[in-house]
Amino acid sequence: MTINISKLREDFPVFKNNKKFTYFDNACTSLRPRSVIEAMNEYYELHPSCHNRTLHSFGVQTTKKFEGARKVVSEFIGASNPKEIIFTRNTTEAINIISKGINWQSGDRILTSDMEHNSNLLPWQFLVKEKGVLLNHFEINDQYSVNLEEFEKILSENKYKLVSFHHTSNVTGSSLPVKELTEIAKKYGALVLIDCAQAMTTSTINVEELNADFIAFSFHKCLGPSGIGALYGKIDALEQLTPMLYGGETVIDSTYESCTFSEIPYRFEAGLQNYSGAFGARAAIEYIKSIGISNISNHIVKLNSILTEALLKEDRVTILGPKDPPLRGGIVNFLVEGLDLGQISLILDKSHRIMVRSGVHCCHSWYHKKELKPSLRVSLGPYNTEEEVRHFIEVILPIIRFF
Repeated sequence: MTINISKLREDFPVFKNNKKFTYFDNACTSLRPRSVIEAMNEYYELHPSCHNRTLHSFGVQTTKKFEGARKVVSEFIGASNPKEIIFTRNTTEAINIISKGINWQSGDRILTSDMEHNSNLLPWQFLVKEKGVLLNHFEINDQYSVNLEEFEKILSENKYKLVSFHHTSNVTGSSLPVKELTEIAKKYGALVLIDCAQAMTTSTINVEELNADFIAFSFHKCLGPSGIGALYGKIDALEQLTPMLYGGETVIDSTYESCTFSEIPYRFEAGLQNYSGAFGARAAIEYIKSIGISNISNHIVKLNSILTEALLKEDRVTILGPKDPPLRGGIVNFLVEGLDLGQISLILDKSHRIMVRSGVHCCHSWYHKKELKPSLRVSLGPYNTEEEVRHFIEVILPIIRFF
C-alpha cells in the first residue's frame, strides 16, 4: 500500500503553523501528529495527577492510562509481559540504567561495535575508570555490517559480561544482523543490549524473536514526544539490576535504616513520571500502526533512491554507508570534498528553509578512527515528499558545483 502523503501531512500541525519548509532531520527527532499532541494535552486538561499513590478519581484515571500505555508499548515490540517495560527519559537513560545497575567487578569485559552513538559508548567508557572493567570493540566492516566469524572469535577468546550494539546506525542507516549477533553472544554467556533508537519506524522489533536481554529506544524518533523512552528487559535480567535512582515509588516500605523495593518495573521508575509523554507515546505507536511500518520503510527508501542517484553523479560526493539505498533506510549521510558542510547546512536553512544535520552525529570515535570530516545528513520521514527531495537536489547540486 502506498501512503497518501498529502493526507498524512494534514495530521501534522507543524506544516500548518509554519511557512513552507523541508524537514530532513528525522534521525535526530521526528515531527508529531495531532493525535500525539492531543493525547499529551488530555493528561493536563482532564486528570493531572500522579499514578499508583492516590485513590481519588484523577489518580485512578492516570494510573489506568499509564499502565495502558505500558501495555501498548510491550505489544508493539512483541513483549509478553508489560512489566518488562520501564519508562525512561530516552534511550540514553535506558542504557545508563543497565550500566549503573549491573554488579560490575574489576576485570569484567564489555564488547560494543566501533561505530556506536555516544550514548552506547560513554556509559561503558566511564565504567573502565570507575570499576576497572575492560572495554573492547568489534569492527563494522567496509560493507557496514559485521563478520560473524570474527565476532564469534572475539567472544571465544575471552568471557564477556555484556555485549551492546546498535540495531540501525544513525550515521549510515544500515542495520546490523542483530539476531545473529545476539545468538552468538548468548552462546558464550553474555548479556545482550540492543540500541533500537533508530529502528522503531522502519523495522518490526520482536523482542522474543531477537532474544536480547535488554532493548533501549526513544519515542521522539518515532513520531512521539521528547522526554520519554523505554527500556525492555527480561524479568530475570531486570531482577539482577540495582536501581539507578532511589526515592518515591521505588519502594513499598522503608525504615530509618532500610527499605523494601517495589516490584518490577516500579523500582526503576523513581518519582513522578512523564505521564503525558507516555500517553503521547501510545498515540505515536497507534499512528505508526495505522500507516504500517513496511509502508513507511518503502516510502522513505523510494525517496532515498532518488536522492542517492543524483548525489552519486557528483565526483566529489561520498555517501557514508552501503551503496544500495534499501540498506540505508531513510538516511543519506554524505561528504563533499573541499566543502565545510556545517556552513552548507546553514545556507540550506537560512536561504531555502531546508533543515538537515551537519556534524559527526554523536559518533565522534568512529569519525576519528576513519579520519572523516563532519558530514551532511539527510534523514527522511513518512511525511517527506518526492517534491521535497527533488527541490533539495535542485538546491544542493549547484552549491556543490559552485564551491
